[in-house]
Amino acid sequence: MYDLSVLIPGKNEMFMGRTIQALLENIEGKTEVIAVLDGYTDNIPEIPTDPRVRVLKHDVAIGQRAATNVAARASGAKYVMKVDAHCAFDKGFDVKMMEAIAGHDDWT
Repeated sequence: MYDLSVLIPGKNEMFMGRTIQALLENIEGKTEVIAVLDGYTDNIPEIPTDPRVRVLKHDVAIGQRAATNVAARASGAKYVMKVDAHCAFDKGFDVKMMEAIAGHDDWT
C-alpha cells in the first residue's frame, strides 16, 4: 500500500512521460503515480515502466475533472496529490509534503 498517489490527468500532453520520470527520480517515500490518458488515440506518450506507475487510458475524452476522479478512485493511498502533466519536482517532495501535513488530515 502507498501513502501517496500522485494523480496526473492529461489530454495530448507531450510532457506526460517526462513529468512521470521526474516524479520517479524524486520520490523518497511510499508513493505511486496514476496517469490517466484522456482521449488519446494517436501520439500516446512514452511512459516510463515502473511498478509505481499505473496508466489508465480512455479512448474517448471524459474531461480533466472526471479523469482526476477516475485516478482518485483507483488510489488506495492515504493521500492524493493532483498535478499537471508538465511539472517538475523537488527531491523528496512526497516525504516533505506528508511531513508538513502530518496531524492535519482535514487539509485540502
